[in-house]
Amino acid sequence: MNKYIGKAGQYYRDVISEMRKVIWPSKDEIKDLTIVVLTVSGILATFTFLVDWVINYVMGKLL
Repeated sequence: MNKYIGKAGQYYRDVISEMRKVIWPSKDEIKDLTIVVLTVSGILATFTFLVDWVINYVMGKLL
C-alpha cells in the first residue's frame, strides 16, 4: 500500500515540475489564435454547406 502512495506522490511532484516548464500564451496570442480558429471553422462550415447543397440539388434533379 505504501508503494502506491509513494508512486502517487512522485507522480504529483512530476506533474507540478512539468507544469512549471510550460510557456503559457499571452492574451494577444490567445486573441489572434481564437480569430484564426473561428475563421477556419467558418470557412469549413460554409464549404461543407455548399457541397451538401450541391449534392442535394443534383440528386433532386436526377431522382
